Formats: sequence, structure tokens, C-alpha cells
Amino acid sequence: MSQITRSIILSLNVFALIIIMSLVPVQAQTQASCTFTYFSVPSPYNVSVEPNGINHYNTVVGQASSTSKWKGFIRYSNGAITLFSVPNSNATFLTRRNLNGTSVGYYTVGTSSTPPSAGLILTSSSYATLKYPGAANTFLSGINKWNSIVGSAADASGVYQGFKYSSGKFTSIKFPGAFSTSAGAINDNGVIIGNYVNGNLENPPQGFILRNGVYKSLNFVPSDINNAGTMVAGSSIVFSNGSIKTVHAPNSASTNLFGINDLGVVTGNANYAASGGAFTWKNFTAVCH
Repeated sequence: MSQITRSIILSLNVFALIIIMSLVPVQAQTQASCTFTYFSVPSPYNVSVEPNGINHYNTVVGQASSTSKWKGFIRYSNGAITLFSVPNSNATFLTRRNLNGTSVGYYTVGTSSTPPSAGLILTSSSYATLKYPGAANTFLSGINKWNSIVGSAADASGVYQGFKYSSGKFTSIKFPGAFSTSAGAINDNGVIIGNYVNGNLENPPQGFILRNGVYKSLNFVPSDINNAGTMVAGSSIVFSNGSIKTVHAPNSASTNLFGINDLGVVTGNANYAASGGAFTWKNFTAVCH
């Protein structure tokens, strides 16, 4: 896969909208005290590794690349890692995993510069494809223990429509008046977080939370939410009572959080300066207080 193709695929990733580091809470923050566990993916799929979600059993899912292909990875709490690629796909991404061991994500097929994406549901024994009706691209970004799935569908121009999929039925998720809406995660209580864009795609995304059918705008863009209502955004853990703690991996230039489970364990990566002005990334899970 060329660097251009890889960049285009990543730009299609729903999570490209929800990890903008400037969109973090502005309230007073304190530093979290964390214990980090670092992990890597075996060669050759260690060129780029991106953790996205972590379930109740501290199993992390994400994607990892070689010089030519992206595969989804599952990293278990004992350190074992498995890779998965949809047959004949050129890229497979895993975004979330529930406590029942079902993972969701998406995959791309084709040789064009913008290969179409289809939603992916992966169990221990099989996988299935899910496509939003009429959409050019479908991305699955969250699943709870009841197997309710959230995701986003994009038209050919890149405008997103969020959705919930449950019991074989799609339900639209659209922030009132928004030009584009992406759903990012759903907890076991059915609370959904995501982001929306007003006006046109040149405007920055804003976060939202959808609880009991009521949308509420947030002053940050969350990437995940757990059953207690605790969210992660940028390098911050945002608790349901409004308090905020920042996470900083020791000696890192920056720290990013992408997932949080119902035990409060987070997953993400940290950026470290390397020789010659380059940077290296380390992936982690962390228990923070």
C-alpha cells in the first residue's frame, strides 16, 4: 500500500475526527497518577500501531501496519496478540470490543486511491459485514454488552451520518442542525458519544453526548465512554462529576487516550523524541488514580 493510499484510508477513519488534541476540556485539571503497561505488535506489523478500545477484561483492539498492509489486532491481558484481516481486504481496522468478545471495526477492499469501507463484526468464530443502506462507506466504532452497535456512514462527499444498529434495525443519530455527525462509542447503559460539524466540513468538530434521546453538546470531543459515564478526550479523563485528570506517560512528548473500560483502565499511545528529530510511539494500557 502506498503512503498516499494509507493516508487516504486513515483520513476515512471515524477516529480521525475525535482525537484532535486541541479539543480537550478547559476546566481545571489535575495530573493523574498512573501505572503504565506498554506493548508492541510483532514484526512486520509494527510499523504503525494504533490502539482504539479496551474491554472489561483489559483486552485491547486496534490496527497495526506493515509496509504494505493494515490488519486489526487483539491484544489480550496476558500479553498475547492475534492479528485479523478480512479475506481479500487491503486494510482491516478494529475499533471496540465488548465483554462478550465481539469486536467491531471496518475494512477496505479495492485498489483505488479511496477504497470503499464496510463495517465489520468479528467474533471468535466468524465475521460479518454491515453496511448502512445507501452509504458509500460504513464505519463501526462502538459496541456494548447488549450487542448494540454505533457507527457512521459517509456519502461520496465525506459527510457523515451517525447510526445505532440493534436487533437488525438502524436508527439515525444526528445532532440537531448539524451538517455532519459521527457516533463514536456506546456504553452498556445505552449512552452514546460522538462528534458533529456545523456548516461545512471545514469547521472543527464538536463533541456531544446522547442520553435517553436527549443530545447535549460538549466543550471537548470525547473518544470513549464507560458505564460510569467517564470519558476520555485527548490526554484527559473526564469524570461524570465534571472533574478532570490529565494522563502523561513518563518522559513522553505527548500522550493520547483512545479507550476506557468499565474498570477505568485506559488505552492509548505516547510520543517520544528519537534521534535525528524523529519520533517513536509506545502503546499502553494504564491504571490511573
